Amino acid sequence: MRPGSSMWWVHGLSRLFSEASGGVAAFGAVFALPAESPVLPTHDGTPMIHLMAFTVVGALILAVLAMIVANKALSRKVRATIRELSESEAKYRELIENASDGMFVADLDGTITFVNEPLAAMLGYNGQQLVGRKILELITGGSREEVAAALAPGGVSRARQMLDVELAGADGRSVYCQVNMSVVQREGAPVAVQGVVRDMSQRKRLEEELRRQTEEARRSAAEMMTVYRVGVATTSVLDLPALLEVMYEQVAEIMGNESFFVALFDEQASQIRFEMLVDHGVRVASFTRPYPTGKGITEWVIKSGSPLFIKDSSKDMGQVPAEAITLGDRPLSVIAVPLLVQKRVIGVMSVQSYTRRFDEDDVRIMSTIATQAAISLENARLYRELKVKNELLEKSEAELRRANSKLDRQLAEMTRLHQIAERLAITDSVTGLFNHRHFQERLAEELARCERYGRYLSLLMIDIDDFKQYNDVLGHPAGDGALKAVARLITRSVRSTDIVARYGGEEFVVILLEAHKPQAFKVAEKIRARIEAYPFPNEDQIPSGKITVTVGVATYPVDARTQKELIYLADMACYRGKREGRNRVIQA
Repeated sequence: MRPGSSMWWVHGLSRLFSEASGGVAAFGAVFALPAESPVLPTHDGTPMIHLMAFTVVGALILAVLAMIVANKALSRKVRATIRELSESEAKYRELIENASDGMFVADLDGTITFVNEPLAAMLGYNGQQLVGRKILELITGGSREEVAAALAPGGVSRARQMLDVELAGADGRSVYCQVNMSVVQREGAPVAVQGVVRDMSQRKRLEEELRRQTEEARRSAAEMMTVYRVGVATTSVLDLPALLEVMYEQVAEIMGNESFFVALFDEQASQIRFEMLVDHGVRVASFTRPYPTGKGITEWVIKSGSPLFIKDSSKDMGQVPAEAITLGDRPLSVIAVPLLVQKRVIGVMSVQSYTRRFDEDDVRIMSTIATQAAISLENARLYRELKVKNELLEKSEAELRRANSKLDRQLAEMTRLHQIAERLAITDSVTGLFNHRHFQERLAEELARCERYGRYLSLLMIDIDDFKQYNDVLGHPAGDGALKAVARLITRSVRSTDIVARYGGEEFVVILLEAHKPQAFKVAEKIRARIEAYPFPNEDQIPSGKITVTVGVATYPVDARTQKELIYLADMACYRGKREGRNRVIQA
């Protein structure tokens, strides 16, 4: 069909309708068709204005058709999206319902709007019984305030809260849970609170069991340690009264008993001596009674050689032998164990309590303690016998010891005075160094040795700078303290084989054995530096502000070959150092 024909636009409409998928584009195509002048007729005589009117009407129809087609496509997409959302919601609900942990959703005020089946079953409810209730209604114990704080306006803004809570079950039981709460936000604002709840009851029971077992292990360890301490304490004591005291203290620490006694059985004398008795925490004087009398706990244990255990005297006395029943205040619980040495009963140890019921573990502990205590008591008995026998020997030796004692004291006094005299003869009383006289003797000996064997020897003459000012300003006690400090610093700076002495006043000398001049100079410099660095008390009060020393060095046989010349050269070198400004080392 030709473009100029009056029916060409109808053909365009039919094509557009049949090609609905290109609705909008087709609509644009209609308006894009060329048109001739509206006042000019077409080749078949139709006015151009008519063609334009038909074109506009067709375009409107096409636009409507395109909108209908687009609306159908949009409807299909919406239905598909709704279907996908429904499937997603179903999967989400299935995931929530089949989760092993409990889950809930609540409003910001804490009102529950949804719970899954695991949470409802965990608490013994069905879901509808929990919906509409407040979260805080289900909280018991001390975690209620913590949950309330998390649900408060300030708390709910936080992204996540991990809380340990105790929830009330439908049957009144408590369910220990861990709740992981988080905030549901929409467009940046909180709209709800959701939480994952994990049942921690089994874990709580395991923790309680572990705590119980730990406590039992701790108690067992403490008991073992006490038994060990009893063994150590009792085996290290041979004096009977002291041993009994240790036994009582150690047993009372672990048993918590108010009464305690140790009775020793003397088979040859046919008597029982109660050596240690404590009743209601008060010590009772020891006493002896004959054996046998036919009654009493102690006598029963000695005869049977077995422990006696009364857990509760108000209930168990019917099971106690008649001869074991005693007079006086009846304790609530009693343990009496034999003290055995090589299957021979040497006594009985017993604990009684007026407030506590002993158990089988206590009997076992007492039996273990008794085994160790029996050995210690037997050792103490043998020690006491040996001690008595030794007393006879000691009496026969006493006179000889007294005679020798006087002689020993006299000899000791003479030795002491001789040592003091020798020490005073060669040492300086202030510094403890060798004195001037001893220095001269040792220097003569060492010079003779050097001459004999061709060895070297160096002498240091050390003088404290401005010592008189320090002594005058701070007093003689401070001056003596400074002398002692200088003596210590010099001694620590030389070898143990070198000889340090106080030459006189504030002067010191050092004999450096086997030392050439370079070695001696290094030692002298070390001494000078060490004294300069030492913080003498109140030295800032003297004009120089610091205590220092000047050292003169002379070496045999390089500088001098006689004792007098060596001392003179070292002294002159020190004097020269004083003139040159002090606090320095000068070689001869």
